[in-house]
Amino acid sequence: MGKEVVTTKFKIFKPSSDVFEVIVNPEKIGNYWFSSSSERWGQDKTITLKYDEYAAEVMITVLEIEKIGKSHFLGVRKMKKRWLPSC
Repeated sequence: MGKEVVTTKFKIFKPSSDVFEVIVNPEKIGNYWFSSSSERWGQDKTITLKYDEYAAEVMITVLEIEKIGKSHFLGVRKMKKRWLPSC
Protein backbone atom coordinates (compact mmCIF):
# COMPACT_ATOMS: atom_id res chain seq x y z
CA MET A 1 0.00 0.00 0.00
CA GLY A 2 1.38 3.41 -0.95
CA LYS A 3 1.82 6.31 1.43
CA GLU A 4 -0.72 9.10 1.43
CA VAL A 5 0.69 12.60 1.78
CA VAL A 6 -1.36 15.55 2.96
CA THR A 7 0.07 19.03 2.81
CA THR A 8 -1.53 22.01 4.47
CA LYS A 9 -0.50 25.61 4.18
CA PHE A 10 -1.57 28.16 6.72
CA LYS A 11 0.23 30.17 9.34
CA ILE A 12 -0.43 29.77 13.03
CA PHE A 13 1.19 32.33 15.25
CA LYS A 14 1.42 30.18 18.38
CA PRO A 15 4.21 28.06 19.83
CA SER A 16 4.28 24.55 18.35
CA SER A 17 3.70 23.03 21.80
CA ASP A 18 0.42 24.98 22.11
CA VAL A 19 -0.76 23.88 18.66
CA PHE A 20 0.20 20.27 19.39
CA GLU A 21 -1.81 20.32 22.65
CA VAL A 22 -4.89 21.71 20.87
CA ILE A 23 -4.76 18.85 18.35
CA VAL A 24 -4.20 15.95 20.77
CA ASN A 25 -6.39 17.16 23.67
CA PRO A 26 -10.09 16.25 23.23
CA GLU A 27 -11.10 19.10 25.57
CA LYS A 28 -9.47 21.67 23.26
CA ILE A 29 -9.82 20.32 19.71
CA GLY A 30 -13.55 21.12 19.55
CA ASN A 31 -12.77 24.82 19.51
CA TYR A 32 -10.69 24.52 16.34
CA TRP A 33 -10.59 21.90 13.58
CA PHE A 34 -13.07 19.21 14.62
CA SER A 35 -16.25 19.25 16.68
CA SER A 36 -14.94 16.52 18.96
CA SER A 37 -12.31 13.84 19.46
CA SER A 38 -12.99 10.52 21.22
CA GLU A 39 -9.88 10.66 23.41
CA ARG A 40 -6.41 12.13 23.78
CA TRP A 41 -4.23 11.25 20.81
CA GLY A 42 -1.39 8.81 21.45
CA GLN A 43 0.77 6.44 19.47
CA ASP A 44 -1.12 3.37 18.16
CA LYS A 45 -4.48 4.75 19.35
CA THR A 46 -7.56 4.78 17.14
CA ILE A 47 -9.37 8.11 17.45
CA THR A 48 -12.85 9.07 16.23
CA LEU A 49 -13.13 12.67 15.05
CA LYS A 50 -16.56 14.20 14.50
CA TYR A 51 -17.51 17.06 12.21
CA ASP A 52 -20.96 18.16 13.44
CA GLU A 53 -21.19 20.82 10.73
CA TYR A 54 -20.94 18.15 8.00
CA ALA A 55 -22.71 15.32 9.91
CA ALA A 56 -19.60 13.18 9.44
CA GLU A 57 -17.00 11.33 11.42
CA VAL A 58 -13.64 9.83 10.58
CA MET A 59 -11.58 7.22 12.39
CA ILE A 60 -7.82 7.66 12.35
CA THR A 61 -4.92 5.70 13.76
CA VAL A 62 -2.02 7.67 15.22
CA LEU A 63 1.05 5.94 13.84
CA GLU A 64 3.63 7.96 15.70
CA ILE A 65 4.21 11.09 17.71
CA GLU A 66 7.75 12.37 17.61
CA LYS A 67 9.14 15.44 19.29
CA ILE A 68 11.91 17.09 17.30
CA GLY A 69 13.41 19.94 19.28
CA LYS A 70 10.51 22.21 20.18
CA SER A 71 8.31 20.85 17.38
CA HIS A 72 6.14 17.74 17.17
CA PHE A 73 5.44 15.42 14.26
CA LEU A 74 2.18 13.47 14.07
CA GLY A 75 2.00 10.45 11.78
CA VAL A 76 -1.67 9.61 11.16
CA ARG A 77 -3.45 7.08 8.96
CA LYS A 78 -7.09 7.61 8.04
CA MET A 79 -9.13 4.47 8.52
CA LYS A 80 -12.69 5.17 7.48
CA LYS A 81 -15.14 8.00 7.04
CA ARG A 82 -18.84 7.81 7.74
CA TRP A 83 -21.72 10.24 7.30
CA LEU A 84 -23.93 10.47 10.36
CA PRO A 85 -27.72 10.43 10.08
CA SER A 86 -29.30 13.88 10.15
CA CYS A 87 -30.81 14.92 13.45
